[in-house]
Amino acid sequence: MLADLFQEEDAARHMARQLMSIANRSREAAAKERPALLEFLQGPMERHMQYEERSLFPKLEDRGLGPEVDVAKKHHIAIRELREALEKAAGDEEVAQLVFDVARLMLHHTNFEGDYIYPELDADDWRELLEETIH
Repeated sequence: MLADLFQEEDAARHMARQLMSIANRSREAAAKERPALLEFLQGPMERHMQYEERSLFPKLEDRGLGPEVDVAKKHHIAIRELREALEKAAGDEEVAQLVFDVARLMLHHTNFEGDYIYPELDADDWRELLEETIH
């Protein structure tokens, strides 16, 4: 599961950068990305967040990373709220802005985890997490 987690984060980062670039070039083109983005947010991204919340975050909190996990949880809430807004949005301008906003937040979230959570774990922590998530 941890390998999948990192692959999903890489995919989210890549997608976010592409979407932000598209939104900066053309609002119309960004609006056309809504179906694919919603599919990603409702599928792989939601499964990723649920896995973190259910399996990974409690273990990280046990290792003293409660404040960092709290920030990550807030990101999850905000991503879900933006997803809901994107589902309901009408008009290319509103949709394009939401595409940009959710992409920026996905990028920020994955960078936050990579910069502030994962570096706090040592080799023994990673080994324990791998063993715990395999079982």
